Amino acid sequence: MTKIRRKVLKERRRKKTQNQIQLFVLSIVLTTGTLFMFLYIFGLLFSGPTQIDNTLNDDTGNAEVGVQKMKRLGEKAAAEKLSGLDIKKHVIGEKHLGSSFHGGIIPMRLALSNDDHPEEKELAQQILLASANLVDIKMGQNSLVEDDHYEGIIAEFCPLNFKAQKNHPPELPMFRDVVDKSGCGGKGSRHVVRVDLKEAVDLIREFDVNEKSNNEKPTILDLKGVVFHESRCGSTLAANSMMALNPEKHRVYSESSPPAMALRRCAEDYSDCSKDGAANLLKDVIYLMGRSNDPKEENLFFKFQSVTSRTMEIFRIAFPTTPWIFLYREPVEVMMSQLKVPRISQAICVRSKNSSPMIKSFIKKSEYSFRDLVDEEFCAIHLATLCESAIRNLEDAEGVGLAVKYTEDLVHDFLDTVFPSHFHTPVSTAGSERVLKISGTYSKNRGRQAEGKYKPDSEQKEKRASQQIRDAAKDFLQPSFDKLEESPYNINAEDE
Repeated sequence: MTKIRRKVLKERRRKKTQNQIQLFVLSIVLTTGTLFMFLYIFGLLFSGPTQIDNTLNDDTGNAEVGVQKMKRLGEKAAAEKLSGLDIKKHVIGEKHLGSSFHGGIIPMRLALSNDDHPEEKELAQQILLASANLVDIKMGQNSLVEDDHYEGIIAEFCPLNFKAQKNHPPELPMFRDVVDKSGCGGKGSRHVVRVDLKEAVDLIREFDVNEKSNNEKPTILDLKGVVFHESRCGSTLAANSMMALNPEKHRVYSESSPPAMALRRCAEDYSDCSKDGAANLLKDVIYLMGRSNDPKEENLFFKFQSVTSRTMEIFRIAFPTTPWIFLYREPVEVMMSQLKVPRISQAICVRSKNSSPMIKSFIKKSEYSFRDLVDEEFCAIHLATLCESAIRNLEDAEGVGLAVKYTEDLVHDFLDTVFPSHFHTPVSTAGSERVLKISGTYSKNRGRQAEGKYKPDSEQKEKRASQQIRDAAKDFLQPSFDKLEESPYNINAEDE
């Protein structure tokens, strides 16, 4: 895209946005004025004389009453605090648990040894026995991650039911779908148990190595492989396929929150903590998520969020021998999928333009300034940073990582190469048939289409692409795409 065309496009958008803002502000002013006039007239009609007089003439008196009321409330709150009544009680189902919960957090070690509060003990045991699963981690204001220690991180556990995902992967394609289906979603879920992550990890590891607990011990699943991706390039099909390959033996986490939080805890430029600190946190998170109370489960797989591709080095430090793949796609196709939104500025690939250190570094190395660029170009740059990170890590991993391009025949790449040769996971005839069957359904189906009705749309994306998208893809994304194509660690290079 030439600089002249870029400036013309930006000026058009600026004027359009300015006009939209002016119309929006005018409508708010008119609406607000009308509302105030209505309320004023309504008040005059229905308020008694004394009330009107108080409103107009007795501001000082009303203020004094308010001050006295707030003072009394403050004194009451202080008294309750001193008497210990401000300690929150955590609610699970219909059970109100003991006052040893501070802020709704179970002190696990105390709960397990305290028979006075059986409800607390039961919940702590659910976590210990893996009947409650890690669904999220929260970083407190005082959370700290050092090279060999972390603190102030809250872990949220909830009993998850993976059965529906195992039976029909495209209907519950994301981890959040499994969470919601299990009644664990939303801030108000009464099934979620909160504990200190470090305390939970220490207790669980102690339990897992204790010989006396052999009969009760959960299975520690074997981490077989993970998927990083550029986004909109077949990653959900990959997750669904990993599940369909052997539903009984496989557990698959598709874009779950805890690993992403760990991978990005130190920021893209590792300004908040060290790589080793983030890697140790990730190891503990994966360990907790890899414990199963289902004796039939054996293998563990993850598909991470696309943005974690920028910090995949953390994963490699934590799990240096675990195989992984990076999925990517033709530049115009992936951009068209990304920009399929009502407004381009709302696209995920555009929203991080002001916050990503990698995007800022990419622009700094280019011939353009931040102000020169339009949203299509920011989208291309966002995707390019993911691909460039993958290229660096593919080279450093020397074969542990594999680049896989999205094509209409992607499912056969999984069945023929990724699963058997890279993830070292057997592909049976029945498993292959299940994978091929789900590949004919839209990967994020959620009941939208009948089974087998999905049709690839790569050709249509190429045809419908605007010149702005084509130019942005060529200028900013094509170079990294070409490097992935030429990589010695590309799946096609292995076949040669």
